[in-house]
Amino acid sequence: MSGNKLLMIINEFPPTGLSGVQRALKFLKYACREGWEVHAVVPARPVRKETDPSLLEEIPAAAHIHRVSGLGIKSRNVSRITSTRFADTRPKNPLKRGFWALLKFLNDLLWPIDKQIGWMPFAAIKAASLIRRHGIRNIYITAWPFSSFLAGISLKKRFGQKIFWAADYRDSWQFAPLLDQKVLPFRKRRIAQTDAKVLQACDKAVFVTPQIRDRYLARYPWLEGKAEVITNGFDEDDFAGLAPVPYPEPTLVYMGRMDRNYGDPLKLLEGIAGCPVPGLGFVHLGSADPQLLERIGQCGYGFYTHLGYLPHKQALAHALGAWVNIIMLADNPASEQVYTGKLFELLRAGKPILSVGPQRSVIAGLLDETGAGLHVHIADPQAISAALERLLADPPSYDPNSDLIKRFSRAETTRQLLRLFP
Repeated sequence: MSGNKLLMIINEFPPTGLSGVQRALKFLKYACREGWEVHAVVPARPVRKETDPSLLEEIPAAAHIHRVSGLGIKSRNVSRITSTRFADTRPKNPLKRGFWALLKFLNDLLWPIDKQIGWMPFAAIKAASLIRRHGIRNIYITAWPFSSFLAGISLKKRFGQKIFWAADYRDSWQFAPLLDQKVLPFRKRRIAQTDAKVLQACDKAVFVTPQIRDRYLARYPWLEGKAEVITNGFDEDDFAGLAPVPYPEPTLVYMGRMDRNYGDPLKLLEGIAGCPVPGLGFVHLGSADPQLLERIGQCGYGFYTHLGYLPHKQALAHALGAWVNIIMLADNPASEQVYTGKLFELLRAGKPILSVGPQRSVIAGLLDETGAGLHVHIADPQAISAALERLLADPPSYDPNSDLIKRFSRAETTRQLLRLFP
């Protein structure tokens, strides 16, 4: 089996949109540039309702893309189910609350891993065929969805030491933020058990932050020899020739989903409302929980503009034109370990960054190191106001040190990945 061949199993793949697509797509792109023969097993149809056909242009011609049909199910009404977990956004009508609670129970009962598990057997069968036909040893599987890792377990049982499998955790699984509120106890136990089986079967477990790796090592000390960290990053190609969206008035830009899994936007908006900078606006690019949008309207935040989901490069153009870019995380211990994928693109954009989330955060350390912005507690509107005033008083002083962020280029992170394989 050849060492310069790579088989990738990627469930979230263009034309599927959203930020989860970026990491594996960039690994594929730059692995091809490094001269590797890359085969990718991906779904035949988008797995999310948000699509971005422009991302298809980034798939290198040299890559061998194998689109496989399956029985995966698109997740729908996620924001509605999310709202029922929080006292201030759950339906007031007890019948509606009971309805969504029943849906949540049925969801956890029928899909204890995730709704894409029906795609996994078909992906594993196709992957096994490609391994035999092309003599491939090196396997990369990324999650979310974590059911993709079950294909790795299946392949490892079939081929044993003939393959070398790197399991790429784009997010923590059993230690995910708000997991206790997202799933019922029986499902959480199933997740922990399956997660442990994945870690035992894989040859390398790749995590996006040292803190997530260390959390896993504390639970599984035997993982020490195969736990690696490869952060997310930015692709310089995405910025080539990209013109910033002009914002003549001071404007904050937030790229990302807005629901209570990702932080409390109401506190953030309260902080923005209290900032004394005149003419301040807030532009949101991404999906939003309808109940939160209703709450925002009720609060009278006229500075808030929701543009919805935009193609990736269009969103980056807004980030380039922003006066300040916003990162938002939930206020919980698990979020302290999270680097959002967009963080590194915002570092490259070179505009001041305001991160709001838990009091302690790995993002705070990176912003301090690069000089790119500030991090404050998301539950403190006054601190948010003060941080915005400080950032807007002297934006050029928060242009990050270019030498410090070069290590986050997608070309470099791909080299880190490829060096893991024998």
